[in-house]
Amino acid sequence: MKKQNKLYKQRLEYLVNVIHQCLPTKIPLFMLRKAIKLYLNHNFIDIGVMEEQHFKLLVEQVKKIYVKYRK
Repeated sequence: MKKQNKLYKQRLEYLVNVIHQCLPTKIPLFMLRKAIKLYLNHNFIDIGVMEEQHFKLLVEQVKKIYVKYRK
């Protein structure tokens, strides 16, 4: 397994918290974290090396998707 840097861990936790707040049904954070990691790996998205503006865009897109499902 590749070494995860501090920025990756911070961004992953932030993404987990954003999605967790948007979900209508709460699921355990460890399950959500694992699902997000699998999704990021499957789609070759490396949030550890992503520029700040691209990460913010990713977070905004995720918010839009989950807010739409919440309605």
